Amino acid sequence: MLVQKYFETRMKMIDEGLHNALDLDKQYAGALKEAIIKAVIPGGKRWRPLLLVSIFEMLTGMKRSNKQLPDAIHAACAVELVHNAALIHDDLPSVMNQKIRRGQAAIHQEYGNAVAILAADALYTLAFEEISQIKEPAKANLAIRCLAFNSKSYGMIGGQAVALASKRKNMKINTLRYIDMKKVGSLLLTSSELACILAAADDNTKQVMNDYAVNLGMAYQMIEDIEKDYSRGSEGLDFSEDYIPVSKSGYTGLLGFDKARKQVEKLLDECKRCIQPYPNNAVLEEFIQMITEKLP
Repeated sequence: MLVQKYFETRMKMIDEGLHNALDLDKQYAGALKEAIIKAVIPGGKRWRPLLLVSIFEMLTGMKRSNKQLPDAIHAACAVELVHNAALIHDDLPSVMNQKIRRGQAAIHQEYGNAVAILAADALYTLAFEEISQIKEPAKANLAIRCLAFNSKSYGMIGGQAVALASKRKNMKINTLRYIDMKKVGSLLLTSSELACILAAADDNTKQVMNDYAVNLGMAYQMIEDIEKDYSRGSEGLDFSEDYIPVSKSGYTGLLGFDKARKQVEKLLDECKRCIQPYPNNAVLEEFIQMITEKLP
């Protein structure tokens, strides 16, 4: 119950931060600003910003009067803005051609391709304005460099590029892992690194938190793939031998259900090992539990 209350209060803080960041003058470029806001609000699960704040607070002792918490919220909102910018670009017809996002029409479907591109561009720049509000200049500089490094062609955008290039090719397991490590894992890595920067964590702690965040993200992605990649029976997913993966391009198609499931379990076990030595780790344990409950 306490953990649930924690998520509710931190989600509220993050949403308030995002609303403040998106408090735009609507006098000009009305359609563009509508598209920007609609891409972010109400949004998805907010896992990335919640993860950042949770790691930060665990490392700093879960103090109720933590004066650096507003900095963590700014950093968390910046990560979420980059994430939503990437989704707009990813959904475009020339990229992954997704028409639906979060149960609604994708931004390009409602506002057109040009406005969608500009909205994503605006969110990228807004993210860096948001993260620059971290009070301590040295930490702000490190945070900006971290967000830029993990978003560029080495990181998230590079993952998008490889995913695009692999769309009509026979997927190999190493390519699929690379795509997910970059396209999905890069912003989770950013969340853990930003939390460590703000908490002034040592290099060993930073590496452990990075391992936790990336393994957690890969486990979640593999479970999503297992659910998506199998045929659906009348009563939902059926993993009996009568059912085979719909696609050869996912983890279940490339590894088989049993092997894919075992890899997820291994990733989650590694996450538990990472955070076990740290006090105040109940929230990070809850992330693991929530993902474990999704495992078929």
